[in-house]
Amino acid sequence: MCTDHILIVGAGTTGLVLALSLARRGVPFRIIDRNVGPGQASRAMAVQARTLKLYNQLGFTDELVSHGIKMETLHLREEGAEFARLTLGNLGEGLSPHPFVLSFPQDEHERFLTQELQSLGVAVEWNVELRKLSDEGSHIRCLIGKSGAEEAVEFAYVCGCDGASSGRHL
Repeated sequence: MCTDHILIVGAGTTGLVLALSLARRGVPFRIIDRNVGPGQASRAMAVQARTLKLYNQLGFTDELVSHGIKMETLHLREEGAEFARLTLGNLGEGLSPHPFVLSFPQDEHERFLTQELQSLGVAVEWNVELRKLSDEGSHIRCLIGKSGAEEAVEFAYVCGCDGASSGRHL
């Protein structure tokens, strides 16, 4: 059996937050991602109040907020012309300690979370992919690949955090 109890597949925001939560609790895990590093483009631009509340538990909300921009107004445009304006202001005031939407691009968000994980002594294994898994009842047998080499490893749990198509290739 592997000394790492949990395999996290995917180092986007979901996988990284799971890894941070486990690391802070001393739970052994391994985190892999088939990409060569954190994202280079954003697929999301905002961090919601509920996420910031979770980050309070991990101890870095204020630092993350300092890297983003509190969104006051959302302007919707089509062909250069504004067709709608939504005033956000302090949306959720009195309901949340963070009553705002934070503009913080996903690629920067991932780099921030990766650095937080590194500060705890944990590194993401980049350019590594889960090629196959099988449930053996008492454990999950995984075939992990990197640079043409394969490694057979066993885990108690596997968490698919690699996006909407997670596991479709298995």
